[in-house]
Amino acid sequence: MKLIDTVAIIGFLNPKDKAHKRSVEHISKITSDDDVFVPMTSLVEADLVMKVRGYNYSEREISWRALESRMPGSKIIPNSVLSIHSALELQRRGMDYFDSLVASLAEETSSIVITTDRAIGDAVKTEW
Repeated sequence: MKLIDTVAIIGFLNPKDKAHKRSVEHISKITSDDDVFVPMTSLVEADLVMKVRGYNYSEREISWRALESRMPGSKIIPNSVLSIHSALELQRRGMDYFDSLVASLAEETSSIVITTDRAIGDAVKTEW
């Protein structure tokens, strides 16, 4: 199984992002590949990133509408209590909150994370 990290979501939404082209490829795999999923955590972090970067309501709404058909509910995966518990250790060692949740979910599900994030890569298998 493969999990899409927030970096791919943000890259997909921003045509000026240096990772845009590759992000578009990764996001398209969500509906075309049976083994590609999106952690709910990545969606929440993406919305927070947009809000912090000053996206207004309308811009956030347009962004989520652009993602709706590309991320059906059947492809969204939640964190389990066990993965949240495991994330605490990663946080204790200095990993960012959202990164730790994605990494611990990947660890629990033996997944590869699609990301450029080095911190996640230090904890679990990644690809870009």
